Amino acid sequence: MSNSSGSSRVPKYRLHRPSGLAVARFSGVDYYLGKHGSEESRNEYDRLLGEWMMKGRQLPAKAARSPVGQMTVNELMLAYLHFAKGYYLKNGEPTGEYDAIRYSLRPVRRLYGPAAVSEFGPLALKNVREEMIRSSLCRREINKRVGRVVRMFKWGVESEFVPPMTHHALSQVRGLSRGRTAARESEPVKPVSDAHVEAIKSHVSLRIWAMIELQRTTGMRPGEVCIIRSGDVDRSEPIWVYRPGTHKTEHHGHERKVYLGPKAQEILRDWLRDDPAAFLFSPKDELEERSKERRAERQTKVQPSQAQRTRKKSPKMSPGDCYEVRSYNRAISRACINAGIPHWHANQLRHTAATAIRREFGLEAASLILGHHGIQVTQVYAERDEARAIDVASQVG
Repeated sequence: MSNSSGSSRVPKYRLHRPSGLAVARFSGVDYYLGKHGSEESRNEYDRLLGEWMMKGRQLPAKAARSPVGQMTVNELMLAYLHFAKGYYLKNGEPTGEYDAIRYSLRPVRRLYGPAAVSEFGPLALKNVREEMIRSSLCRREINKRVGRVVRMFKWGVESEFVPPMTHHALSQVRGLSRGRTAARESEPVKPVSDAHVEAIKSHVSLRIWAMIELQRTTGMRPGEVCIIRSGDVDRSEPIWVYRPGTHKTEHHGHERKVYLGPKAQEILRDWLRDDPAAFLFSPKDELEERSKERRAERQTKVQPSQAQRTRKKSPKMSPGDCYEVRSYNRAISRACINAGIPHWHANQLRHTAATAIRREFGLEAASLILGHHGIQVTQVYAERDEARAIDVASQVG
């Protein structure tokens, strides 16, 4: 049965018995999708159905597979991921952006992997976006992921894999606007109350609590508190200055300084090391200290077999020299559960500090302490800002 452009019936995925292929009829044209029951044929059906719906239940007759000799979307994705793995690096390791790109390309691979890059146009991009909406991603995250897909095609143009007009057409697709889409809105990151912070004090280690207090006092990022070392802290002046070894905006050429006033200095004093390269908050050190405490508290004699037993040379899981943001947040999450309070995460401490500083000293002071940058900052403003930040840090900690 043919499907007219005005029909409300959804084309069915069905078996073409003579060939054993899956077939679906869109706008009066049969599209053969691959082996019946295969994942490939199901993905092709979903792709065509999505485009048919977005085109007002019409689908122009065209090839459902890439012309011979043209690069497919799958091939473009493989090439781009190879490039991204070497480009998005920090300290020799892939950054979170590489994984974000992989997640963003999954619906593209599922719906359009075998198609030619020249056939991936605005309609296809919108169809991918609809797939993201159906997966319950929030609007802002969808816009970010769609932007990464477009950026891949831009890279394809400069690598001469993609026709320039393909990227130009994709770049005309506007992002989802608040209130004009079925995509859900993300919850804004809010400050965590002092009561909820204090509630977990007895449920975290001394190191984790020092990290929490340092963040709450200075407003530094979770990643910055995890990697602080004695050698990164300049203690030559009354207000100490912490320069993280790596930070979020370094690839833009920005220098990050965290100003440490009296409160922050008091928190850090017990954790400073003689070795300038040693991390102040080390999970490896914490594990060793716990082992020593357990041995000291042991009431029974250690059996000879246990005393002679050695640790594995290459354990599957071993503590690192410094905390990762994920492990830091896991410690907070477990403490929230044990304390019976709503979950909160480390980045909310930065918002807590920002709110307190803004309330007392104004928006500009909060921006300076948190290390926010404008697009263009002259040296004159930088000098003035540094003096202002030092003044605020001396008062807030």
